[in-house]
Amino acid sequence: MHLLSSVSVLLVSDIELAKFFYQTVLSCEEIEGIFFQKECGLAIKLVQAEKIEDVKPNRNLWNVFSYVESEERLDKLFQKVKNKGALFAYYPKIREIDGEKLKEFAIRDLDGYLIGFGTVIN
Repeated sequence: MHLLSSVSVLLVSDIELAKFFYQTVLSCEEIEGIFFQKECGLAIKLVQAEKIEDVKPNRNLWNVFSYVESEERLDKLFQKVKNKGALFAYYPKIREIDGEKLKEFAIRDLDGYLIGFGTVIN
């Protein structure tokens, strides 16, 4: 069995504002209720929370992480979301995980969900 793709599901406080954010800031395309960012393979399903208390972003860990194909594509994506006014949790940084160097950055959406983007570098 091969994994073809996965979709992260996020409970949001205001579905219309969340849709606007993902379409505008992350340039996501909505297809059958799923928001795709084609440059990095991000796929998110937004679901309206019944109560605001149900919206619970992780405190110090990504809610969603998307691996980007190359450092060049990661840098382009960073510039693109920066130019569109993304709220950054942190700017691109390099760290080592299990002997591999990872370059990554993360943004927060309107509900405070942490969305990370990264790639392995040499």
